[in-house]
Amino acid sequence: MRLATTAVAASLAVAAFAASAQQPAGSELFVRPDKGNCIACHQVPAGAGPATRADLGPRLEGSRMRRLGAERLRALVADPMQSNPDTLMPPYGRHRILETGEIQRVVDYLRELPEGDSAASAVPAAASAEAAAAQGAEAPAEVAAVIESGRKLWTARFKDGRSLATCFPNAGRRVAARYPQYDTRLKRVVTLEMAINQCRKTHREALYEPDDPDTMGAVVAYLRSLSDGEKVNVRVPQAAQAVYDQGKRLYFTRLGQLNFACASCHIHGAGRYYGDALLTTAAGQAARAPFIRGQAAVTLQARMRECLALMGAAPFPAGSDELNAIEYFLTYLSNGTLIRANRPRPPAS
Repeated sequence: MRLATTAVAASLAVAAFAASAQQPAGSELFVRPDKGNCIACHQVPAGAGPATRADLGPRLEGSRMRRLGAERLRALVADPMQSNPDTLMPPYGRHRILETGEIQRVVDYLRELPEGDSAASAVPAAASAEAAAAQGAEAPAEVAAVIESGRKLWTARFKDGRSLATCFPNAGRRVAARYPQYDTRLKRVVTLEMAINQCRKTHREALYEPDDPDTMGAVVAYLRSLSDGEKVNVRVPQAAQAVYDQGKRLYFTRLGQLNFACASCHIHGAGRYYGDALLTTAAGQAARAPFIRGQAAVTLQARMRECLALMGAAPFPAGSDELNAIEYFLTYLSNGTLIRANRPRPPAS
């Protein structure tokens, strides 16, 4: 689900691609992440733009673009939902992502596209590294370092002599597979991060910030490692049904300037490519969280916040009721999936 890498890669391609005297002005908008970023979803003929494996949208070739006509193309770019309410394509005009003149420049570019097969790209280094990790390649040193950092925090003694490890059954082994879970005493759904902070609060220790990779992220990475190979086993009792329903609703709600929902990529577009990033299925994502990027553990909620920002939406705060509900829904979808946490991912930059 690594949309951030694609966005950065596309931004690096802008200068070289748009600087070419042979390319019309609309070519810049076609690849700019803050504008069209069309290259993230569409392939173009060789030589007309960067080569990617993107296939969320149809391949764009000159003959079809000219056959559609300028008026039809302008309408499709401005608001494709008018003709297809279920499209994954953002309404660039209605959401003011592109102004009227910019839409015309993109249309002019599309109508000047050449013929021929769309460019096929070689598997990028980032995708190769991710594929190797998914196949069980040996974890790099930074993964071990993050997990070790989490272990130290997990076993560190509080002022009263207790530790995080004493708050969980079996010192935390095999417990992560059951989170998030409904707490009958608190009468609310509790995530792993919330349970960790509940322990610290009970023992009068400072709480971890939910989105701090050096504390909460590292501890979650270690605790999840203690459940590696266990099956996700999250229950939704009647008392928690409203939270589950809220998470499901938010997962399918279109948000932000780009008008995407989480489901747009990970249910409707699952198995396809956004740029060179393979879009993973919703079912199973929670079983692979967190992942390690650089020197940090990226938890499920941290990744949700990254995706919301890429959608042009203001991310819900880490640990918010909204993200907790989405995590509950998403983890339930992974029930029965083996936990394979802390796999390495290439840096986003």
